[in-house]
Order: sequence, then C-alpha cells, then structure tokens
Amino acid sequence: MLAPDTITLGHAVMDRDHTDSLALWEAAKAAPAGALQAPFAAFARHLREHFARENALMTEHGFFALHCHMDEHARVLAVVATIEAELAEGQEDRGREYLRHHFPDWFYTHLATMDRVTADFLLRAAG
Repeated sequence: MLAPDTITLGHAVMDRDHTDSLALWEAAKAAPAGALQAPFAAFARHLREHFARENALMTEHGFFALHCHMDEHARVLAVVATIEAELAEGQEDRGREYLRHHFPDWFYTHLATMDRVTADFLLRAAG
C-alpha cells in the first residue's frame, strides 16, 4: 500500500524517517501470532524518535502550524502506548488491527497533508 517512492517529500531527515517507519511497520505487520510485542516495540520506539526529530525541526524553524502538528504526533503516540501496554499483557488484536488498517490510513493522510506542508516550509526556511 505504501511504497518508499511515494513518500518522498524532498527533506532528507523526514524522508529517511518515513522510509524507516515503513520498514518497521512492515516488520511488525508481518510478525507471527504471539510474536508482535518486540517488533511493535521497535516500531513504537522509532515513531517516538521520528516525531521528536520532526517536532524539533518545526520548533527550530518556527513552523506556523507547530502545535497542530505536534498534537497529532502526541495523539498517535498515545494510541501506540496503549497498544504497547496491551501487547505486554499478551493482547495482540488491537495492535494487529492498528497495523493493518489504522496506521497506513493515518500515515498516508498525515504524509500528504501535515508532513507535505511541513517539509515545504522547512525547505524554504533552509533557503
């Protein structure tokens, strides 16, 4: 559904993070039954680091929609944290549903809207 060649925004840091997000998402999605916790944890850790880098770039350059974009990151991380807690208790259903449907839908929309505007802004700010 999501291929690296369709997610390029032209900002090296963001493009690398998006490519890594897809790779970790695919690995978690492919985990066999009963083995989702570790790959999901790697995916979640990457999202926390990815969003922190993006938040720092937006803050550093005074991105006009900083709070809206950061709030969206925080919302996703809250869902991911809930899933991590469920996985720690051996409950995989919501995690698998999130990986199959919710994350790819959210990621594509976020990339095409908030991240596209952010990347364009950051590229202009870098001059």
